[in-house]
Amino acid sequence: MELTNFRIGGQYIDLEWGTDGYADLHNDFDFTNLQYAPANARLLLEWTKSSGKWANKVPYQSLRLVFEGVYFFKVKARDPEYPLSEDKTLAQISRNPPEACDEFQSMYFNEDAQSHYDLTIGFQSEWGIKANAATVRLELES
Repeated sequence: MELTNFRIGGQYIDLEWGTDGYADLHNDFDFTNLQYAPANARLLLEWTKSSGKWANKVPYQSLRLVFEGVYFFKVKARDPEYPLSEDKTLAQISRNPPEACDEFQSMYFNEDAQSHYDLTIGFQSEWGIKANAATVRLELES
């Protein structure tokens, strides 16, 4: 899967692009939307800027990851012991080898991730998303 215009940051809770583009998905953004269109093999994941004071200087109101040509998509159920508010808080994002497609608990520190690896996104309430596609791009909205 080609990450067309961004990379996963070194903290594994962030995205980076260009020379100084940065988004902290754990602290500065809340997950708000998941849309999967099987007829188009398209997956959309959306975050909006947190209302917390700490996010005041973030220049983007929302960001989206748009997957095109999706050929693998899996969702892990949330742990009901967590409050619903934890569903919107990212815990980690990483690229994982396809043989780990059923594994959501482990995070792979993978500077050497290969192009066929899945993108795994986990949330504080232990629900998660795994996806693989031809491409995924970052869209920013100011």
